[in-house]
Amino acid sequence: MVRHDPSSRPEAGLLSVADPVPADLSQAPAEMMEAQMDRARRLNEYYNQVVAELRASLVEIGVEDG
Repeated sequence: MVRHDPSSRPEAGLLSVADPVPADLSQAPAEMMEAQMDRARRLNEYYNQVVAELRASLVEIGVEDG
């Protein structure tokens, strides 16, 4: 199992909630919405990975999930 390193940056291509989302006014509203949905999907994937690692760590040390 890989331990999470708090000093590491998120994987390439993933965004943080703290990252500003620049407005590109040259994009159509539908394209902007698609870009926002893609960012949200990648951020959710990252959070799901972190939660899985935390749960695996808890199992490893004998703490029950519940």
